[in-house]
Amino acid sequence: MTNDNLLNRLRKNRQRTVVPKRDDALVAPTSEAQTGERLDGSVQNDLQPDERDNTEPATSSTNATLEQLKAELAKFPSTRRRSAIVLEEEIDQKLTRFCKERGVTVETFLEAVWEVASDDEMLLEQIVRSAKHRYISRKEAGRLRRLITMLSKT
Repeated sequence: MTNDNLLNRLRKNRQRTVVPKRDDALVAPTSEAQTGERLDGSVQNDLQPDERDNTEPATSSTNATLEQLKAELAKFPSTRRRSAIVLEEEIDQKLTRFCKERGVTVETFLEAVWEVASDDEMLLEQIVRSAKHRYISRKEAGRLRRLITMLSKT
């Protein structure tokens, strides 16, 4: 009983923090908000939202914004998700640390390396030779792991 009374008193005395309202808009306000002119050329009504005639759906401005965002996105190259990349542990740690220190992702770093290397034929051939050597090494390591697994099951 005493615990219940104490809990009730704590609940009553609790002061809730007042958090200021935040702006969750995905798109920053445009000149429309300042001038009252909309993107489609019409003029914004000065009435409050609940006082306006609800015959014009809000989706028209949303669609215009959506189309603008799609047009902006079309300026960038499209991307494609690849399967997980398996790296040697030490190289993965060094590469991750290197990219983190410079504020880039491993993926964007690899894209940039490809762009630079593909312009230099000698560098590209050197990279391919190293990659082939690593590939042969990985195949051998995989074969050994498979044999170890098979023998440990018997």
